[in-house]
Amino acid sequence: MVLGAFALLDLVKNAENIKRLLFWFFVSVLIFISSIRWNVGTDWYSYTDYFNKVESYVENPETNMMERGFTYLNYVVKVLTDNYSVLLALTAILTIGLKAAFIYKHEQIMLLGLFLYFCYYLADIFAVRQYLAISITLWSIPFIIKRRFLPFLLVILLASLIHVTAIFFIFAYWVYPMQFSPKLIYISLLVALFLGFIDIGGLLARLAMHVAGIDSRIGEKLLFYNEETLDMTGNPYVAFAIGVAKRAIFLPIFIAFQPHIAPVDRAKYTGYLNLLVFGNLIYFLFMVSLPVMARLSTGFLLFEIFVLAYLIFYLKDKGLRLLAFLLLLLFGAFRLYNLISVYYDLYVPFETIFAPTDIVRE
Repeated sequence: MVLGAFALLDLVKNAENIKRLLFWFFVSVLIFISSIRWNVGTDWYSYTDYFNKVESYVENPETNMMERGFTYLNYVVKVLTDNYSVLLALTAILTIGLKAAFIYKHEQIMLLGLFLYFCYYLADIFAVRQYLAISITLWSIPFIIKRRFLPFLLVILLASLIHVTAIFFIFAYWVYPMQFSPKLIYISLLVALFLGFIDIGGLLARLAMHVAGIDSRIGEKLLFYNEETLDMTGNPYVAFAIGVAKRAIFLPIFIAFQPHIAPVDRAKYTGYLNLLVFGNLIYFLFMVSLPVMARLSTGFLLFEIFVLAYLIFYLKDKGLRLLAFLLLLLFGAFRLYNLISVYYDLYVPFETIFAPTDIVRE
């Protein structure tokens, strides 16, 4: 509610100074909240257990299922402090801080972006290693714009040391600058939707795993995560239908609005839209049979918050812009509710390090 109320400042002229102060104040609060959490969030026990045993994983790397960069991040904190809250604080500073700094570069929509970041991803308060990897990949975007492949690749490789799925973001280097006609975009999305529904994506993934060897490290992780994801999401066709319905509303609006973006931001808007469409192609191909493979799209789908914020900002009619802003608040609240409800018991109540130590979550 607070972030939504202050996001209105993005639509007000001459509010730049107060926007900057509010932005970094809210970011500091989010980092603090993430740092003091205890016993809450998805994968809490698996991550705390990993932290406690990380020295054995360093000594016996053949038993380690985590990426090397994430392993040594845990190891350094474990050796120096043996305090999991220090790791949480460091992870929050990196994950939230890197994304926030990237959002801040979009000065016109920084508060709208921060509001949507919270509604879409709970602002990474409950960050896992994939979210940290995505935060790192965002900083490859300036190198895409400048067409500097080597530093771009180095950023992607660094991110992949935290979570291996980040390596897939390498396609962004070629997708971002492309010029697609609306007709080609629609055809591509429809073809991906059809192929995904008949499980072509799943067949290709299984074939690739068979060729690589199902006993491979990535193959084992893929199967484990896929079974876990199917258990949590229930009927994949229902989730797929809901995802398609939402995209059928939003994507045509995003595509049609391109000419209305000011020239100074149009190339950026188009690049982000390209990445968003590419992410949706991946989502359509794999969501039905291998939902975990759809996680490869997460780093691309993030750009929806920028596209949506730009759309609101560049509506010329003041009345229409205000109406769109109010609808955005309602959509954000709905999105946030759905995000929390899936793992409600893991988020609520929100416990902190200041809670009595004898309280143990069942």
